[in-house]
Parts: sequence; C-alpha cells; structure tokens
Amino acid sequence: MAWGADTAATQLTSITSEQFFSFGGSSKISLNPGESAVVQVSGDFPGTPTDNLRISVYSTLDASSEVWDITPYLTFDLDRTTDPNRVSFEVSGVYAFRIGVKRAGSTDTITSADASYRVNGISV
Repeated sequence: MAWGADTAATQLTSITSEQFFSFGGSSKISLNPGESAVVQVSGDFPGTPTDNLRISVYSTLDASSEVWDITPYLTFDLDRTTDPNRVSFEVSGVYAFRIGVKRAGSTDTITSADASYRVNGISV
C-alpha cells in the first residue's frame, strides 16, 4: 500500500513545560501491526536561545482509557543553534503513541513547535 496522508498537528506555542501535539482532536497516533509512522517535528526558538527543544515519544497499550507510559521510550533534543530547526524520525512496534515537547532547560520559552506524520500503510 501507499503512504498515508500527511497529517499535521495543531501548532504549540509558548512552550516551557511539556505539551502534547493534537492531530485532528486526538493526541494519539495509532498503528496497525507492521505499520510505522514517519514523524517530523519543527521548532522555532526565541532570539539567542539557551534551551534546546526536547522531543519525547510515549506509548500506550490501551484502546479506550489510555494508560500512557510515564517514562518516554524515545527522547532527544532539537538543537537551538539552527532556527528554525526540524527533525524526522520513525516510530514503529507500538500500538499507539503521542509526542510531547518542552524546553530542555529552564531559561527560554520556546516560540512554537509543529509536527506532522505519515503512516506507511503496510499492515500484516
């Protein structure tokens, strides 16, 4: 099958503590067995930033009353020295996941962050 549609999240602004992206009213992205998703996150930093943008991916096994992982299974920082900056990464092997962003330090308010994803459309 072909790649799914490019689905954009609602932009997040004034980021200090962790905020989660919403894709069409839902913060979770569900995958069928064998599927993966390519996610792209962009960050816009304030002038002369001190803090990177921390990106975290959390998973859940639940379909209705989600019990989300407390510790993310994937976390990395988007470097502040390129403004704006963006990164793409793949998520696979989980039932559903959500993406959170926050500042990596305690100084800046990150101006904004955007995210989009595509599911590869292959299901076993």
